[in-house]
Amino acid sequence: MSNVNRRTFMGASLIWVGASALGQAAVSANEKVNVALVGCGGRGRGLGSWFSKLPDSQLVAVCDPDQSRSGQMADQIEKSGAKRPRLVEDFRSLLDGNEIDAIVIATPDHWHTPAAILACQAGKDVYVEKPCSHNIHEGRQLVNAARKYKRVVQHGTNLRSTPVYEKAWKQIQDGVIGKVKMVKAINNQRRALYPPRPNEPVPQGVNYDLWLGPAQKRPFNRNCFHTSWHWNWDFGTGDIGNDGVHQIDIGRWGMNLKAPNAVSCSAAKLGSKGDAQETPDTMVVTWEYDDLLYVYEQRDFTPYRMQAHRYDNDNIFYGDKGFMMVDRSGYRIFFKHERGPAFEQKWQDTPTHYQNFIDCVKTRNSQNLLAEIEEGHYSALLSHLGNISYRTGRRLVFDPQTETFPEDKDANQYLTRDYRDGFELPQV
Repeated sequence: MSNVNRRTFMGASLIWVGASALGQAAVSANEKVNVALVGCGGRGRGLGSWFSKLPDSQLVAVCDPDQSRSGQMADQIEKSGAKRPRLVEDFRSLLDGNEIDAIVIATPDHWHTPAAILACQAGKDVYVEKPCSHNIHEGRQLVNAARKYKRVVQHGTNLRSTPVYEKAWKQIQDGVIGKVKMVKAINNQRRALYPPRPNEPVPQGVNYDLWLGPAQKRPFNRNCFHTSWHWNWDFGTGDIGNDGVHQIDIGRWGMNLKAPNAVSCSAAKLGSKGDAQETPDTMVVTWEYDDLLYVYEQRDFTPYRMQAHRYDNDNIFYGDKGFMMVDRSGYRIFFKHERGPAFEQKWQDTPTHYQNFIDCVKTRNSQNLLAEIEEGHYSALLSHLGNISYRTGRRLVFDPQTETFPEDKDANQYLTRDYRDGFELPQV
């Protein structure tokens, strides 16, 4: 990559795609899927571990613009008994050739869609962490790329692999709590504070220009780097797109919701007032559907868990006969003055979601994905809508068909972003 500038590389990649991407053969039933991991931070380490352990996949490359992180990831894989993956600085060097079958993307949010689209165009299947996009336009373009290039694209909302939810949805479908008229998703966390820090030189071994990617050039600051990028608009989507998207996805899944007709948001920095975070830590978002209100609550300053459940977060479905509280460990149903059915099961992160992706890579059947990319797009879209309503300061009417705000130029500016020269969003 050192002898190829960014613009030349991007152009060459797209030209190569037109000749070969659609013709890439599926992995045979007896072969292992060769996986490359892009992004070796906290979530990347977990994903790398899973994909190196699955019997049908092998992690052959790990990529991060921070060489210390990719090195640590390779060490971790080697110590587990698997073959040491090779280290890569620029993920785009993985797109040529047939060595890599699938790319797992665990970068900061602002790189999710650009990297995923480039991978699709290069004939690679994709596992992309949540949220799949940094803005609404990106998400729709990623869906279009998966369709156009016939790629298997799984979204990282891995709670969809938990059996408890299917059991809960059966109760709702059977009418146990009657007609559901309101759903509430709750994101209850205790997040760290980030006191303001001065800019400083880029650490040794970090390709900061590549890390910035589509974002505009800015000095290096640790409050916008590892982990803390979540709370900066240029790179992250706040906690509503970080952990909140899991709960948003669950409530949307339970009611088969797509895009809403309108959104409103009240939000503030209450627990992080005065620190370096840009995104709000406290939010109440309401998405309006034809005959249902979907509400999201976020509290990033709380040291306690939910009152009735064992986990920090849950969903509540309010019907006209009763209501259901559901989290990853089970569900409870309540009626007036009495308890209804309940189900409890200890939750653990299993290989199901990741194995499901590998299975679909081998069969070429995206319909069997547990979190197919369009489902991921809708959950990310709700997160983005909440942020846009907060940033504009008002209730917004939304067109689910065009995925725009009719005649609202102020709101529509947040549907996409200004991409830095050489890191433009690939055209689909």
